[in-house]
This record gives sequence, C-alpha cells and structure tokens, in this order.
Amino acid sequence: MRIQHVQLLTKHLDHLKTFYINELGLPLVKDSEDTFTVDIGRSALTFVQTDDAEEPFYHFAFDIPRNKIEESVAWLESIGVAIHVFPDHSNSVYSESWNSTSVYFHDAGGNIVEFIARHDRGPDIDTPFTGDSLCSISEIGLVVSDVNKVKNAMHADYLMIEYKNGHDSFAAVGDEDGLFILSAIGRVWLGSDKKAKVFRTEVTVEGSPAGEYAVGEYPYKLSVVRS
Repeated sequence: MRIQHVQLLTKHLDHLKTFYINELGLPLVKDSEDTFTVDIGRSALTFVQTDDAEEPFYHFAFDIPRNKIEESVAWLESIGVAIHVFPDHSNSVYSESWNSTSVYFHDAGGNIVEFIARHDRGPDIDTPFTGDSLCSISEIGLVVSDVNKVKNAMHADYLMIEYKNGHDSFAAVGDEDGLFILSAIGRVWLGSDKKAKVFRTEVTVEGSPAGEYAVGEYPYKLSVVRS
C-alpha cells in the first residue's frame, strides 16, 4: 500500500514552507497563499493553513535508505534540527519486531516527524544523505478513540490488514510500503511528549478497491486509487 499524498492542517504555513523547502531541501511542486506541496520521494505532502482555535499536529514517517540512519542523524544536526533523545541517551530507537531503526524530530509546525530505515528492504545508496534521499511517506498517524474497532473496520471495509501485532492503544494497518498508525486519543507519540489528538487528515493511497472512504466518525478522508 503506497502512500501517494498526505494533506494536513497547520497554523504555521510560512514556517513549514521554510523548513521543508529551504532547510530539508525538498522540491516545491505547488504553492499558493494558503497551501503548499512538496515531494517526498514517491509521495507528496501538502500543508493547508487553518484558523481553527486549536493548533494541529500530526505524526508521520519518511522512509530512508536502510544504510543511512547514522548519516541522516548527522545531516539533520548539520542543518540545525534538534533530534529527540531517548531516556537511554540515544538519538535513535531499534524495533526488533519491525527490524527497523528510527530517529524523531519536530518540524517547524510542531509535527512529530520520523525517519525510518527498514533493514529488510532496500534501497542502499552510495551518495551522501540529503533531503533528496527520502524515499516516500511511509506512515501517517490516525488518532481514534477505539483502536481495535477502527482496525477491524478498515479490514472489513477496505481490505487493509494489521501489520505485525498491535494492542488496545496502538496498531499499524497496511504493509511496509505504507502504514496507517492507529493511536488511541491521549497516547503519547513516540519521539515526543505530545498526547495524540484528532485533526483533519486526507490521505491518498494506491490499492484496491478504488474509491473515497470515511474512517468512522473522524475527520479523515481516505482516497484509494489504482496503481
């Protein structure tokens, strides 16, 4: 399940534009007074300005080449990005069940961003790590009140299956090409001290059956297109 496009809200459009274009060096593909879009490898990420009272924030992950996790840390530090430090004083975390290593940081809008290297998958690259090395958007968080209910509904309605094993407050739905990270409301996002909240999210993925879908009563729009 490849994620083609993610659209999110922000109250910090200009700061995010500077961060993703000037600091991370990502290509700008669409720009207007109240929105912009950048390419993340095979995917696209759009932010839309909102005047809502509450400040939106999200968790999402970018796949990086599996041999570049340490170099990605050095690169982020070189451009002034503060990387999350875990209680054991490390700046990365390894998941044995996923066989992946991740680093976390906040962007200029307060979103929790993850670089994840999946060690069972390519590619390996020989060139120096930069923003051009990002492969795709591989995860997007969806915050819900009942993780198991939503997980089961996504399987029944959209034929999406659980990836690995989750629990009552966390589940991943999809596969290593693309995952919806289902988090219970109030659960603290890994790599931050922020408690998960619900904010409007639009996602386009490649899959079948094609169509436009809702996710329960939540402000989430899921578009499925054929690859």
